[in-house]
Amino acid sequence: MILAPSRPQRLSGNKALPLRPIYLISKTPYEGAIHIPILTISFLNPSIDFTHYQGIILTSKQAVLVLKNYSFDWNHLQCICVSEGTAALAREVGAVNVEVGDGYGTSIPSVLKGKKRDGKWLYLRPKIVASDWVEAAREEGYEIDEAIVYETTCNEETANMAVSAEGILIFTSPSTIRCFIQNHPILPTHKVVAIGTTTQNALPAGIASHLSSTTSVEAAVDLARQIASEG
Repeated sequence: MILAPSRPQRLSGNKALPLRPIYLISKTPYEGAIHIPILTISFLNPSIDFTHYQGIILTSKQAVLVLKNYSFDWNHLQCICVSEGTAALAREVGAVNVEVGDGYGTSIPSVLKGKKRDGKWLYLRPKIVASDWVEAAREEGYEIDEAIVYETTCNEETANMAVSAEGILIFTSPSTIRCFIQNHPILPTHKVVAIGTTTQNALPAGIASHLSSTTSVEAAVDLARQIASEG
């Protein structure tokens, strides 16, 4: 069993009161939260001819990382990223022509508007997706191919990880919720933070939650810290 680290403290008068532990249930860690690496990512690396496309669409950082496995000079293609976090990583690995959505897949058709409809786009996607924005974009006349480049599965090594009944749980995607509740209950004593409305809507019925101001881990952790400071 993996035990949670000792809880930080806040001062109240002459007493030191423990802060509620914050659990980040995600693929990657973030400073200030106890990371539960609930997901395992498998990169599939299918054969792709990038010369057929005027641009690529990226809805996660994992899709960006996949690009490192291809030798084609993809970074000069137009690049549409779902969020600023994904865009920052795309720029870091070499993308030079980047446009950004509002953090949700449903914003991508709006970003596509004004683009030429005579070229094809490539959506680098996971095996299971949480948004059906592709059909909306196709209805607007855009030709989009889809390449399944990675698969997300539950990390069974986290099944016995100790989670405090007083913890604040940050969920970063519908799949993190699905994997977490396979082995852990969401208790009435827990506080829940969802990184976005798609994630929030995937919570089991009756689970109250707080919504992050933006679809970023930074904003979600900041909100959890605020909740923890309130007791």
